[in-house]
Amino acid sequence: MDILLNYIFIGFSFTFIVDFILNLESMKKHPKMRNLIWGWNERIVGILFWPIAIIIFSISFIKSYFR
Repeated sequence: MDILLNYIFIGFSFTFIVDFILNLESMKKHPKMRNLIWGWNERIVGILFWPIAIIIFSISFIKSYFR
């Protein structure tokens, strides 16, 4: 049971950080973020599948950083 709670807590933390970043004023003004939908369905998927989301986020961040 502890493993499941830890898994959900890590997913919640990751989703909270992503949600916080997406709500920054500078991110809202970015042209690619205008049509972004970040609702409850996306939050729940982020909590449940956070390992995959972290891998995708890391790869995209590294690609954009070294571009």
